[in-house]
Amino acid sequence: MTAFISYSHQDAQMLDALHKHLAQLQRDKIITAWTDHEILAGGEFDKKIESALNGSKLFLALLSPDYIASNYCYEIEFKTAQEKHERGEIIIIPIVIEPCDWQSTPFGRFKALPKDGKAISTWENRNTAFLDVIQNLRKLASANTSDIMPKEAAGGNVLMSRNYKVKKDFDSIEKIEFIEKTFHNVVNYLKRYLEEITSLDNIKARILTEDTTTFEGLLVNRNKIATEATLSFTHSQDDQNQNFNYFNAANGELSYAVSTKTNNHSSPNSFKLNFDDYHLFWTKRVGYSSSRDSKEFDDKEIADEIWNAWLETVGIM
Repeated sequence: MTAFISYSHQDAQMLDALHKHLAQLQRDKIITAWTDHEILAGGEFDKKIESALNGSKLFLALLSPDYIASNYCYEIEFKTAQEKHERGEIIIIPIVIEPCDWQSTPFGRFKALPKDGKAISTWENRNTAFLDVIQNLRKLASANTSDIMPKEAAGGNVLMSRNYKVKKDFDSIEKIEFIEKTFHNVVNYLKRYLEEITSLDNIKARILTEDTTTFEGLLVNRNKIATEATLSFTHSQDDQNQNFNYFNAANGELSYAVSTKTNNHSSPNSFKLNFDDYHLFWTKRVGYSSSRDSKEFDDKEIADEIWNAWLETVGIM
C-alpha cells in the first residue's frame, strides 16, 4: 500500500524520524512511502505530486503550525486528498507532530495519530509516540480494503458523501461528561499557558487548588510593584455557584473570577451549557441571561478568554 506523505519542509526533521520508524513496514512490503524527495531535478513538481496522489491509498499529513500555514500543503495537497477521500479512493490519516489547532480544521473529522491526537513533540519519549503511529499504520494496512474504505466505493458506482445531521436528545450523563471534559480541557490549556508565561523574566505562577470542580492559581508580575492576581475557575450547577448537583446538569456553568489585593470580590464571568437538537455547546452568560443566538465557544476559546483576562490584570498583553 502506497502512502503519500504530506509535510511542510519546515518539519523535515520529523519527516526523517518518521522514515526511520517506517523502515520495517517498508521492508515487510506493507507500506511504500512517497514524499516529494522522489521528484528528481527538472521534474514537473505539480504533475509528479498529482500522479503520486492518484497512486496512493494512504494520505499521511504531518500536522504542525507550519503545515496549516502552508498554502501548498493545506490548500492543494490536502484539498485534493479530501476530494479523493469523498470518492473512496484514499484514506486520510493526520499525524500530529507539533501542537496546533488542527481540530478546528477539516482534519478534525478524521482520527489522528498518535494516541488521542497528542502531538509527538510533547511526548516524554518521541520513539514511543512514533511506535504508536507505526503500530496503527501496520494494523490499518493489514486490514481488508473493504473494511476501511467508504462503503460507497465497494461497488462500481461512487456516491458523493453528504454531511448528515441527526437529531438527538441528550441525557444527564452526556451533559455531565461534556461539562467535565470541557472543564478538564480548559484547565489543561491554562496549565500549559502558565508553563509558557513563567519562562519570561520576573513572571511567577503557582497553582493553589486543582480538583474535579475547581482550579485556582496565582500569577505574579514582579516587574511591577504589588502586581498579582488570583484566578478561580469552577464548574457549578447554578447562578449561586453552589456545589455541583449532578441531577441539575442541564444548568451547568463554567465560572471564573480574577481577584487582586485591592479587589477581592470581582464579579464572576461564566459560560452556560446549551444544547439544540444536534449538539451540546457553550455560550457566554451576560448578566442573568444566555442567548441561544450568541456565539458558541469551544474549549480553547473559553481558556483563551480566561487567560487573557488573567494576564491583563497583572499588566501582561
